[in-house]
Amino acid sequence: MECRIIVLNYNGAELLPKCLPSVAEAAACARYPTRLTVLDNLSQDDGLTYVRENFPKVDIAVASANRCLCSYNDYLRTVSEPVVILLNNDIRVEKNFVDPLVEPFTRDSQGFLVAPCVRSFDGATVEAGRSYAGVKFGMFWCDARPSGYESEFAKPSETYSSGFGGVDRRKFLDLGGYDERYLPGIMEDVDLCTRARRAGYHLYYEPRSVVYHMGQASFKKRFGSRGIAVMAHRNNFLFMWKNFRSPWFWAAHLFFLPLRLVFSIVRGNRAFVKGFFQALRFRGRHEK
Repeated sequence: MECRIIVLNYNGAELLPKCLPSVAEAAACARYPTRLTVLDNLSQDDGLTYVRENFPKVDIAVASANRCLCSYNDYLRTVSEPVVILLNNDIRVEKNFVDPLVEPFTRDSQGFLVAPCVRSFDGATVEAGRSYAGVKFGMFWCDARPSGYESEFAKPSETYSSGFGGVDRRKFLDLGGYDERYLPGIMEDVDLCTRARRAGYHLYYEPRSVVYHMGQASFKKRFGSRGIAVMAHRNNFLFMWKNFRSPWFWAAHLFFLPLRLVFSIVRGNRAFVKGFFQALRFRGRHEK
């Protein structure tokens, strides 16, 4: 089964030399035929010069606009490989990380996603393993490091979602890809995986595939920690309001929301409050 790794890049001149060599080596070592693309989101630095000079066999594609992860939506229509591995430019990988992400697709025609084990960039800690999700006190949550995760991260299993890993390209496109309402980012991966699960597709966690992640390197430069927190709350509201229809969810959501807002104001958690009001504006804009 053929595979293509796609590294999404934006202003990655500092990141690509630290990460792309390991990805190129992994593509070359994979048992499955694997091509590698750097998909650039209109960078303003010389990162692509580094790619051209050091990795002439790597394909380079330039998005028509910087739509963050949504740039995958258009590019995946232009390639033919049945499995694509989606990565950010701040991820380095183990040499053998490709094959475990591709193998499940050879066995399961309903497979949608295979997620790797994610470690911190220095390898010292596990950043993400199997992810879990649920609703508590009227709010959705999704966590790849819940209490007790240490006993689970080394075991293959199903998972709820992942922001990167192996994906069935055709199913991704049939589902409509990433939803632009979450731009510039956060929750678009959870939303896509939620749609995949509801369509009856299977999502797996494969700990034999290991990647090392810097963690929101580009986002931190652009938005800062506070901006990321506001965006996360905003998009969580947008996700819930889009995806949940159960009367039980809405009863709990509407009951606990005023209490959460008051508590957040008292505690000085302005990010939650600001994210809520931004979500109200974004929702109205999207539904016009």
